[in-house]
Amino acid sequence: MKILILNDDGVAAEGLRTLARSLSARHRVTVAAPMHQQSGTSHALTIGSAIEVRADETFDPAHDIEAWAIDGTPADCAKLYLDAVAEEQPDVVLSGINHGANLGTDVIYSGTVGAAFEGIFHGIPSFALSLPEGSAISFAEAAAYFEPFMEKILTAYDQPFLLNINFPQRLADDTPQFMFCRQGGRDYVNAFERIEENGRVHYKVAGEISDTDKGEGTDIHTVEHGYIAVTPLGVDMTDHSQLTCFDNEIWK
Repeated sequence: MKILILNDDGVAAEGLRTLARSLSARHRVTVAAPMHQQSGTSHALTIGSAIEVRADETFDPAHDIEAWAIDGTPADCAKLYLDAVAEEQPDVVLSGINHGANLGTDVIYSGTVGAAFEGIFHGIPSFALSLPEGSAISFAEAAAYFEPFMEKILTAYDQPFLLNINFPQRLADDTPQFMFCRQGGRDYVNAFERIEENGRVHYKVAGEISDTDKGEGTDIHTVEHGYIAVTPLGVDMTDHSQLTCFDNEIWK
């Protein structure tokens, strides 16, 4: 199987390199990742500036992995590789393994998810994978749990999709169990830290998690109970409940 792996933590990130090494034993793996950390860039694209693309010959000499370091956002990496660099399209697009969770409304800001969306935009089955900080699960274990799940899903479904996968801090019953669930609600309090230096005021993103919807059936509830959360994400951002309220009216 031909697999393209992206991320937002950068081409040197442990999560990406571990996933690429793990899958390269049985699949043809290509990496296209940012040269630098790009977390929180969502689906941003670089417009009006040239983007450097460099073959990373030092990525992993022990494994047969083609790697590209791209001086852009995660979405840049995906779109540029798929539209301009690739000689043939991959069978599947993976983004991750991200260093940190992407739960609830985090998916709106996530560069990991933003990169994976480019896969489904190109008609390719796609997965975004995230492992929370401090998890008892290692990147190698997460990659090993994911591979048979990926193969099973790709066999069962023959149409493009995007699945957002979040691993828990610890596995329930010490067994990897994938549970399909909906997106919850996550916000942050004290989201910015004020810093004064030399008479100048700066703000730094900080904050503590404040979950607004973590009920049963959400991705947040799922990982808190030790299951691997699998949330299907869609491209259509229409609020259909609001559309129904307006009854598709024409206003003059």
